Amino acid sequence: MGKGIGFLVSLVIVAALGFALLLTGIWYTAIAAGLAASLLIRKGYLVSVLSSFAGGMISVAFMLLTLPVGYVGAVMNEVAAIAGISATVLFALMFLVSGALALSGALFGTFIASIAINPRSGGAVSD
Repeated sequence: MGKGIGFLVSLVIVAALGFALLLTGIWYTAIAAGLAASLLIRKGYLVSVLSSFAGGMISVAFMLLTLPVGYVGAVMNEVAAIAGISATVLFALMFLVSGALALSGALFGTFIASIAINPRSGGAVSD
């Protein structure tokens, strides 16, 4: 499997698993999506990080599509008003935080996979 196909498969895994886990309401579960994808698709740090970050952001988009439009706007405006920021910034933070959580899981999973494959490398992965 080439790096392009590995990227797409990892992206789909993170987006689907991240969406399912984000529906629980616990945002930290996005780490598990990145971890699972990086352990299943071993294509190095670059592919793992890029696909997990993008997949984490796509999973939030899928989650927002499942919520009623009127509900999301009203709740986001209230939460943003309490936080003292605009709703647009709050939406951007949702996407970035989910992407960052999936990315951190991917980094951890790639490091574990590299040690499992070659314990003497100390985690060095060649891209």
